[in-house]
Amino acid sequence: MSLRAKVPSAGALFVFEAAARKLSFSEASREFNVTQPAVSKTIRQLEEQLGVPLFNRTSGGVELTRHGQILADAVSGGFRQVEAALDEIERMRESPTSVTVSVTSAFALHWFMPRLDCYRQALPDIPIRFQIIHGEPIGPLNGADLGVRHDEEKKQAFDRWFLQEEVVIPVASPGYVAAHGVLDGCNTLKGHTLGHLNEPLRLPWRKYLAEMGYAPPGDASEMLFSDYALLLQAVIKGQCIGLGWRYVIAHELEQKGLVRAASREYVTGMNYYIVTPSDRPLRPEVAAVRDWLLTEVGSDLQ
Repeated sequence: MSLRAKVPSAGALFVFEAAARKLSFSEASREFNVTQPAVSKTIRQLEEQLGVPLFNRTSGGVELTRHGQILADAVSGGFRQVEAALDEIERMRESPTSVTVSVTSAFALHWFMPRLDCYRQALPDIPIRFQIIHGEPIGPLNGADLGVRHDEEKKQAFDRWFLQEEVVIPVASPGYVAAHGVLDGCNTLKGHTLGHLNEPLRLPWRKYLAEMGYAPPGDASEMLFSDYALLLQAVIKGQCIGLGWRYVIAHELEQKGLVRAASREYVTGMNYYIVTPSDRPLRPEVAAVRDWLLTEVGSDLQ
């Protein structure tokens, strides 16, 4: 199910973010120049759509529920990223040397953004733009200069350069592991919380646990997410364990924002590639970004 089907309107998320940030429906109403009852109605409709309360109403005001805090973290972080992206696009609007890269939201947020300063130092004259994919790294480039795709895209008209084999590692925050332990040695997963996507992954938790010889997931709690980048954000916040694709989570592992929640890596037999349209001449700027990506991703394995 798409995000559009899950919320009454995109505006509801803006209203929710303001109410969560200020912990006040009245303050949020002033920010949007509407009445306090209008804000209350929007929040109530969002809660009804999601099927959970987002705020506890008290005589002293409002406070976020556990569900509300999860959504507030995701929405505020997403809005900051969107604002930064719009600022970047505005700066690059007139630049003919810019390069558009088609990648997943998780790769953009958790791999590329921590390396943005490094990119700017290496290629200061080549502005970068992102075409974001929500889901698997598949599909056409839709006008992008290059992208990251996996083996299933061999049918596309791409020129390709090997990036990294697909390796999946369960990860969690250091705090989660300190509180709950890792999966190794568990006869049951009771007490653990596994992060899942609403849309099925090619490698779901059930398959990973069975293939790697861990306890089945039946006793574990679960959290559901509509986007892999949001799932990883919840993992970093210590809310759950997630399956981590190495080409995405390398920086978080290096910086100890994430640690391994199980020792056994799942090597799927698939690979990831940098791809460019085979029917378009390769501009020097695109080749430079491609080479930088190949070098940086390669350094993750050292």
